[in-house]
Amino acid sequence: MVTVEELLPLYDYFGYPGILLVSFIINILFFLPIPYFPLPLLAAFNKNLDPHLISLFGTAGAVAAKMIIFYLAYSGRNIITRKSKGKTISLQKLLGKYGWIGALVAPVIPFSENLIYITLGLTRYSPQKFAVAVFIGVLLYNEFIVWVGILLGRPFVDSMISTFTNTDNPVAIITAVILSIAGILITLYLLIKINWNKIIGKRFPWTNTNTNTNTNTNTNTNTNTNTNTNNSNEGS
Repeated sequence: MVTVEELLPLYDYFGYPGILLVSFIINILFFLPIPYFPLPLLAAFNKNLDPHLISLFGTAGAVAAKMIIFYLAYSGRNIITRKSKGKTISLQKLLGKYGWIGALVAPVIPFSENLIYITLGLTRYSPQKFAVAVFIGVLLYNEFIVWVGILLGRPFVDSMISTFTNTDNPVAIITAVILSIAGILITLYLLIKINWNKIIGKRFPWTNTNTNTNTNTNTNTNTNTNTNTNNSNEGS
């Protein structure tokens, strides 16, 4: 078991840069079941550190890691577009308008947080909007965690840290890793196989604009072709 007293001296050595670095490492290893909240929670008990700066540096490290995850997914968008054969157009439009909500609230949904980021990247969500929404969401989350630690005190935090940093059960850790990887694979499969245009288009008709336009264009093209053919036959 790990206690507050054992971990707290680390912040005396590394300070704010240490918070940023550890935050980055925890968040970039998204497939490992490493809880993030103990980082700002523990730092809150160091009297040499400002609570707001703890939140800020922790946020900077987390956002840097999440942007890398986002861009890795973003770079694979062409594969998803090719494999899905245009079935994600409505999903892309919907996330383009409301994706910031998912990015904003994702930090408080630990089990699906990275799936949200990966989905936004694969569906070509705006990197600028993503960065702003994630920064605000993580900063608010960090502020909440820091002040929870300050207000509730060490006994509560010590109990929480001991519970969530217990690595005595390797089976549970391996299971969590497998579930994380399985979640990513299932997300990729659903993005490719499901016809999101039909599902989302029924509730949000405005997302079918391009599809309808393409259909109308094809219809007009076929009509013009038939008309030209008839005119040619009459002329003959």
